[in-house]
Amino acid sequence: MAEAFEDDSYCFVCGRANPWGLRLTPEGLDGRGSILFSPERKHQGFAGVLHGGLVSTLFDETMAYAAMSLGGRYVTAEIRVRFRSPVSTLCVVEVSALVVERRGRMVKLKAVLRQDGVEKATAEGTFVQVDGGSEGN
Repeated sequence: MAEAFEDDSYCFVCGRANPWGLRLTPEGLDGRGSILFSPERKHQGFAGVLHGGLVSTLFDETMAYAAMSLGGRYVTAEIRVRFRSPVSTLCVVEVSALVVERRGRMVKLKAVLRQDGVEKATAEGTFVQVDGGSEGN
């Protein structure tokens, strides 16, 4: 079994070695994260609507990159997603996240998903640092 939290490039969202993954390129810098995704029909739940599990997955990844931009590796402790309106397939999805609180190894984040500038969903998350990096306040 691999060491806990080892990056073997098989992450479903960003792993380049995972032939079944999304192979996206999330970014994280100074407590902020972002990701762009162009969903296809194969990503839908109902016709023309992005599957809610993938919306949650995009939030998880974007918030993780925002947290990791502070140094170290972080794992998800909790995510709450609020769906405001259906997220369309065949239209670019933009997700952004921001660390809003940092206490020891824990960070709290907020995130928003937009399409064509319209807010479609929001999320709040708590992530915990599992190794390396600065410990913060």
